Amino acid sequence: MCGNFFLKPYKVETPKKTCGWRVKGRADGADNVCIKVQRAEPQHHSAKAMAFITLLSVLALILNTGGLLGAEVRSSIIGGKDAQRNSWPGMVHLNLTSNGIDKWRCGATIVSSGWLMTSASCVKRHPAPDWRRSFACINSLNLQKDQARFMEITTAVIHSHEDRHDIALLKLKKKVDFKKMAGKVNLPSADNAFGPSSECWITGWGNIGIDDALPGPETLQELKISIIPNSVCKASYPELTSDMLCAGDMAGGNDACKGDYGGPLMCRINGGFVQVGIMSYGSCGLPGRPGVYTKVSNHLRFINDYIHRE
Repeated sequence: MCGNFFLKPYKVETPKKTCGWRVKGRADGADNVCIKVQRAEPQHHSAKAMAFITLLSVLALILNTGGLLGAEVRSSIIGGKDAQRNSWPGMVHLNLTSNGIDKWRCGATIVSSGWLMTSASCVKRHPAPDWRRSFACINSLNLQKDQARFMEITTAVIHSHEDRHDIALLKLKKKVDFKKMAGKVNLPSADNAFGPSSECWITGWGNIGIDDALPGPETLQELKISIIPNSVCKASYPELTSDMLCAGDMAGGNDACKGDYGGPLMCRINGGFVQVGIMSYGSCGLPGRPGVYTKVSNHLRFINDYIHRE
């Protein structure tokens, strides 16, 4: 399972149901909790008393399930929905740690059999990731259920001007076998143009709110969003350059969030999808603060200089 910090797949012992007990799974991925179910003894009541008890039961059910329903209906990448298996080949989940205690998550994509692409801000941290303990999880849809492939990372190549070019490449210890696993993303050409009318999507396993994690089984989320002209977005982000682009909704509510950054902005062209952007930063769906993405087409030389090396 990719939702936990282990370098190799491991077996999880699930508590078995026992007489009079119900096993409840925590949405935050913590240990399952057994809740005692009280068995009421049969009692005899008048018709009016039974009606009153029934009414109270219905009201209690509505009150108690309202919060649960709200939590279960919400989906991640704020405003997104569950993706279908194999719908986004090349999507990668990064589980990173500097010391086994401080942990964080990011998105990434497969750009060649030996390299992944993510944001520099995902790996340029203090202390830096310990690549002996961190790993990439590929070929996964549900992080808590799938027996996905764990890939070790040996090196991170960060753009020399990462303050303005939020992009990094991660070298895999072993190459991806595309005959057995999902493929890679396609990169745009330098002359491809995308704008508000383009069909674009973001994907990830990030938070559903600023402090709200994606509930189990942590299914990959997808969200269709629009590219926002830089002339409009500069009002919110004066630091925006031609190497960046904005996408989302100026009204708020549709955006990437913590755990999604480093993942892709994919746009359709000629019947397929290419990775137009890398999630860099944003506000988790606040109005007037759409997501900011690194423009991939402006970094093709940097990418190709490394991924075509042996």
